Parts: sequence; structure tokens; C-alpha cells
Amino acid sequence: MKLSILRSLLVPATLALIGAAVVGGCVITSTKPAPPPTVTPPPSQPSMLGADGHHFAIARHYQGQCMGAGTRGGCYALDFQPDGSYRQMLLDAAVSGTYAIDTLTVTLTPGNNMEPSTMTLSADGIQLGDYVYQPVDPTPVQQVQ
Repeated sequence: MKLSILRSLLVPATLALIGAAVVGGCVITSTKPAPPPTVTPPPSQPSMLGADGHHFAIARHYQGQCMGAGTRGGCYALDFQPDGSYRQMLLDAAVSGTYAIDTLTVTLTPGNNMEPSTMTLSADGIQLGDYVYQPVDPTPVQQVQ
């Protein structure tokens, strides 16, 4: 009878130890904890912005498609100034207005009560919609005589 009482106590205790290990007063189970939820941070403001965070720090030129020889000519281009003004060339026609940047969205507000439009700026500032950034060379070109 003592043996059967001892077995009745040892068998459940042994089974409990198989499912969990007791270490230093803590119970460690074989169940893995759930991974922490992944949080996607919001896109940050591009580093090429000025102190106000809504305009380019220096003048920037973005070049679009140009028309070939034998056409009326011209290119699609955007020029931005640090004061918040822009000029857009649409082949041989120009539109001027103001712009503001919020995260990676550039909002163009032309003058003459025209509707505003938006364009997406790449995180590295190289691409603006279909336009590509073209650095402006601040060094004047000297003509050789």
C-alpha cells in the first residue's frame, strides 16, 4: 500500500516536470512567447528641407521630358526656391506659384486661381513624380576667347 501511495504521488509530479522545468523558483515552459508587434514608422521629412520643414533649403531643379528636334521644342521642368516659390516649364509655357512639402508630398499651388496639384518626392529627393533632380552648378561658366 505504501508503494501505491508513493507511485500516485511520483507519477503526477514526474509528468509536471516533463512539461515544465523549474529553475530558481521560476517555471519555464516550452511555449514560445508571441513576437512583439511590428510597427512601421511614418516616413520622415527629407533632409534637403530648410529649417521650416516645408520648403527646400536651396534652389532645386527637376527635369522632365524634353521634345525632340523638329517639334515646337521645350522641356518639362520644375524650379523650386527656398522662399516657397516655384516655376514650372510646360514645354514653352511657364506656370509660377507657391509650393509646400509635407513628408514626401509636394503641393504645387499655381497663381491665377488654378487648382493645386500634388507630386510624390522620393525619400532621397532624386525623383519628383516623373521629374529627375538635376543639380545646379553654382560655379559660373567662363567663356574662353
